[in-house]
Amino acid sequence: MMTEQRINALLEVERIDLIHNDLSSAAFHLKTRIDKALAPDGDMDGVGLDMMAGITMLAFTFEAYLNFIGDLKVQNWNERASGKEKREAVWNTLGLSWEPAARPASTILRLIKARDMMAHGKPVKVKKEWVAQGTDGELQNLLRAYQTEFDALITPEFFATAYDDVEAIWKEMLGAGNIQVHETFDKGMSGITFISAAE
Repeated sequence: MMTEQRINALLEVERIDLIHNDLSSAAFHLKTRIDKALAPDGDMDGVGLDMMAGITMLAFTFEAYLNFIGDLKVQNWNERASGKEKREAVWNTLGLSWEPAARPASTILRLIKARDMMAHGKPVKVKKEWVAQGTDGELQNLLRAYQTEFDALITPEFFATAYDDVEAIWKEMLGAGNIQVHETFDKGMSGITFISAAE
């Protein structure tokens, strides 16, 4: 058996890892799982947890998109600024208009709210009373249908809307920044340059 010759060499690595690609891939993976679970013959086991994870990944994806565009286009970019400050800096630089009452901005704000509720994990205490009229079955249905603010955000409908709107806003930012899709991909190269045989 031949042994490999030992050498002295210069090793070089240059990489640009863009985390938004990994986060958006995770969100897409969860979307695929949720879509399968919600299909007529789908397995609903754990779909609520997948929606929580998916909404979290979408919120992270949106912030990573902001950081990518900001790093590329905003002078004196401050990655540590608040999400709102970063969004305003990107929107101002790109000349975009943020309309909080309309999609996709309204969806992004709800998405961030859901993420914050999960990230900060505070107890939610609800005490509510109201007068209603109906049969016993109708009144039972009203009680079962009651949702907390968090429950209302973690739904298949909201997840689907949020997924679509995060991707729409990404395309809008790329277009306004005149950024080609290939510029958003990870990049890297490496090499070994022979110097001499090792003694």
